[in-house]
Amino acid sequence: MPKQTYSVTITGDQPLRADHVVRDLLRLSRSKITRLFANGCVTVNDKKCKDSFARVAAGDVVQVAFNPDAGYPEAPKAWDDRTFDVVFEDSWIIVINKAAGVLTLPTEKSTGNTLLDRIKLYLNHSRSGRECFVVHRLAREASGLLVFAKSAVGARLLQAQFNDDAPTRLFTAIVNGNMEKSEGNFECRLATASNLDQYAVYGKDEGSLATTEYRVLREKLDTTIVELRPVTARRHQMRVHLADAGHPVLGDPRYGKGKSRHRNWHKRRIALHGHRLEFLHPESAAPLVFESPIPVAMKKFRPQPLEENERSENAP
Repeated sequence: MPKQTYSVTITGDQPLRADHVVRDLLRLSRSKITRLFANGCVTVNDKKCKDSFARVAAGDVVQVAFNPDAGYPEAPKAWDDRTFDVVFEDSWIIVINKAAGVLTLPTEKSTGNTLLDRIKLYLNHSRSGRECFVVHRLAREASGLLVFAKSAVGARLLQAQFNDDAPTRLFTAIVNGNMEKSEGNFECRLATASNLDQYAVYGKDEGSLATTEYRVLREKLDTTIVELRPVTARRHQMRVHLADAGHPVLGDPRYGKGKSRHRNWHKRRIALHGHRLEFLHPESAAPLVFESPIPVAMKKFRPQPLEENERSENAP
């Protein structure tokens, strides 16, 4: 049977839902009406409408063109994953916002359900055979922006940028205590212990140089919110630098020992989030800038007792 077209012009003063209009026009079940919207069979004022809950008003023209004998499939379910959110995606790269508590890559002790595994599942959700390649990492306990490549060529081009310390990565951290200077940099040489922890070494030929710039954003009673820019890309370098300076990241289980604890920070994550990422696109070399909002756990953190200005901010 060929397609049939049904049309109605909305009258009256009150706006209506588009799916209610189609229901009254065709007398079909709700599931069939939902599939018509999902498959682009419905237009409002000659524009496709896939939102069945869209509002229409007097004068709008709703049209439905479909084959009554055709089996219109349901819309694919949207991807939902607690480990990451997609910030940007094209044929070369995918930029995601990683949740805290997720490993980027498998380790000897933990090999399953890593961030890499989850992104591969996402990429194959709509079309199988799609690949994903790691470019850089972020500690399990932290959250923030990461870029993955969709091809080996793209991965090599991006990794070359990170190996040259070219991309800009900015992090927000809540650290213990108040810092003496409002801005500055940490620099030392880092080596790796047998348990993979990083530590400072002082021989000229030992370890690898690590540099982190910092800027104080706000001081609280016994904590400080700082912005960090790792100039180099050494493992855990920001956490080591802050701990060695006597201001470990809140909740850090590896660096700072007891000083990383705070009476009002009870989260399993650490108070460290990668909020900005800048690099060049591997194909076009166009500059790309991505930003991620500060997680709720960090945004709502308040040491007690509240400062006077914070009391006024929280007043009803």
